[in-house]
Amino acid sequence: MKTLLLKSTLILFTLSLLTCQNEGRITYKYAEQPDLITCDLKNADLYNEAVYSFENDILTQLDESNQGLLQAYKKFILLTLYGHLKVEDIASEHSLKLAKQLKKDKQLWMETAGARSLNHEGLLMDCITNTVKNKDLQTTFNALLSTNSLNPRTILTPLRNNPIHLLTDGSVKSFMAFEYYYPALMDIEESQLTAKDKPSADNASDNVNKKPALELKQEPKLKDIHEGHNHD
Repeated sequence: MKTLLLKSTLILFTLSLLTCQNEGRITYKYAEQPDLITCDLKNADLYNEAVYSFENDILTQLDESNQGLLQAYKKFILLTLYGHLKVEDIASEHSLKLAKQLKKDKQLWMETAGARSLNHEGLLMDCITNTVKNKDLQTTFNALLSTNSLNPRTILTPLRNNPIHLLTDGSVKSFMAFEYYYPALMDIEESQLTAKDKPSADNASDNVNKKPALELKQEPKLKDIHEGHNHD
């Protein structure tokens, strides 16, 4: 009798453990896509998945005129700059699950005055700043970080003026996702999500790589923002 009871208890425990493991498992939708984060980081697969999911979210919800990813990024920047970004109106359930998983990665985040953001001294930020393709933009990132001046106004303004980086540079894409999207999303509950699926998101992996309908002109030089901004 005791043996039967012990076996039953063990089976129930095993089933419970398997259930918990399955609930915490995330099916990656973008595993076959090219790596956007190319550094040898422990959770690089999770980070790459998160960036692709972020891009699909903004493309689905912010590109109302179907112009492509560039238009979605422009609107995301405007919403962030003016403090009108509501991630619950943009995020998919998939991104929310990723955000909850990312929240467990303690070294990834920092808090300043009660606001969470990407850890500017962490491994991912170091990877981003060292792999930014455009040297002027890389200099801008490093200058702002060294003077503790990295904020939406100082970095999103040059990105808004030179949006080509948002389409061509995985490091810049990663910065946008981890600095301005996932820190806000990880404290949202599924019941708060209001984003609805739209036809443009039927094939996510294709859409996040879709070229914008508008023609891009030759990239202008980045303005030197190192002079004139407040270093206080």
